[in-house]
Amino acid sequence: MRVMAITVGAPHAGSTRFRLMQYQPLLESLGITLEAIPQQECDASAIDRLREADVVINQKCLLKRSLARAIIKASRRLIFDFDDAIYTRPGKPYGWLTHLRVTSRFHYWLRAADKVTVANQYLANAARRVTQDVEVIPMAVDLAQWSPKPRVDDGFFRIGWVGAPNNLVYLERLDGMLTHLTTCYPHVRIAVFCGKKPALSCPFDYVPFVPGGEVAFIQQLNVGLLPLDDDEYSRGKSPIKAIQYLACGVPVVGNIYGATGEICHSGNSVAVTRPDGWVEATTRLLQDPAYAATLGSTGRSDMLAHHDSNAVGRLLSAVLCS
Repeated sequence: MRVMAITVGAPHAGSTRFRLMQYQPLLESLGITLEAIPQQECDASAIDRLREADVVINQKCLLKRSLARAIIKASRRLIFDFDDAIYTRPGKPYGWLTHLRVTSRFHYWLRAADKVTVANQYLANAARRVTQDVEVIPMAVDLAQWSPKPRVDDGFFRIGWVGAPNNLVYLERLDGMLTHLTTCYPHVRIAVFCGKKPALSCPFDYVPFVPGGEVAFIQQLNVGLLPLDDDEYSRGKSPIKAIQYLACGVPVVGNIYGATGEICHSGNSVAVTRPDGWVEATTRLLQDPAYAATLGSTGRSDMLAHHDSNAVGRLLSAVLCS
């Protein structure tokens, strides 16, 4: 079977990598080839390639109507996949005209697809307002790679954040809390793994982004931070960093809105429900290592049960072959 995917990013970009391309080796072993066409390369010249595929996947690309129509016509079988609330945007909502255009394109793909795949139940509910051909394929990681590892016993308690430069604004909002913690507790170390150094007032360890370096970084954390906005876009997210933290046995302290609650709960995370709640939440884990360890252990078990890339990849293969 040949599958062609129109992807929102390059094959190794975050969303495309974790949503589709990490499954290439497994799918290959099952007789399914998966090729990517990044959306910026998807034009009229790509239609013949798509026509040769047994299945075409559109990974959340809301393409202009003329190109969308040609792709849909050329596809033997079409899957529309999205793992974000792509019908809206972070922060300020769209103006009415842009909202109308985005919604129209979104609904057009939902109606045209033979199957719609989503990352969580929250997004499934949004899709089912238009179509019932919806299947949840959770976000997942390779749990043989993303696994707990004994931490360096150097007396420090590491509170960390992993993310892309465009998401640093969420971390930087915690500057006051992080400064308070490092002032009150000298053994607390703040650690950041990112492609850009954040603007923080407190001392922190900065680890520049290196592909594949996230695992070793997270394995040395005691707590993983997950700051999010409480808006429609964030409520649709299945944060991959939450899965990565928990897979490595690291408890989460963060905002748990919408679909994030399908990953994080009181057994593996400490929810922050008000702006001044961050210090209380992190201090609780700082002062009770046994409780933190229990949350981390439960988180690891949850990931084994629901977010193992081997199991999720086989679910994807079943959808492709159905």
